[in-house]
Amino acid sequence: MPSSRLALQEKEMRAKFLLSGSNPKRKVLSKTPAKIDALLKKNIRAIGVDDGYFKPRTIGRTKIVAVLQRVDGRIEGILCSDVEIDGFDSTSQIVKMLKDNQEKFLGQAEVIFLGGVNFAGFNIADVKTLHAELALPIIIVFRKMPRMKKIFKALEKFPDASKRKELLKNAGRIYKADRICFQCVGLRPYEARGLIKRFSIHSNLPEPVRIAHIVASAVTLGRSTAP
Repeated sequence: MPSSRLALQEKEMRAKFLLSGSNPKRKVLSKTPAKIDALLKKNIRAIGVDDGYFKPRTIGRTKIVAVLQRVDGRIEGILCSDVEIDGFDSTSQIVKMLKDNQEKFLGQAEVIFLGGVNFAGFNIADVKTLHAELALPIIIVFRKMPRMKKIFKALEKFPDASKRKELLKNAGRIYKADRICFQCVGLRPYEARGLIKRFSIHSNLPEPVRIAHIVASAVTLGRSTAP
């Protein structure tokens, strides 16, 4: 990303963070300057997590990939683990994968992007637990608005459908950000929009998630697919 564009985005974001200004509906911000600076710093890093290919309604596992990437596009690390198809281990596997690499991976990031709240089918992540365990804001991104009624109906086939539905509800309200949708935990929606914009370099998706999907699909399918 050109430095002039990056500087302009930082200026715009700083204005949104620091000014509670003329909009009477906007509450005065409680973010500390240190937190604001962390989210706005020039070389902020983010982690993107997405899953690989899997055959629906089968028994088995598939790969999940985490990418550590700087806002200027530089990839600084890639991790790989696996999750059960339609299982319940996505939360614990993501936590373990990142905590096992605290110093050179998790500790370098300021935010985590997830490519959806469910992995390997209906292996639904507990995003509030991820936020608490990893001590970073979580932003879940979708290319289009999820069809929640259809998803909830599909969950009825599971004996533990109520638990899976609660995990989906736990992710919170779905917001719009330009051409994609998102949910967020640990930061405000307008802060999440600003970070999505900063990390969306080559597509509408934040780059760490886009790269995580490309890598995960290549590892599991033998070739990369578009996220």
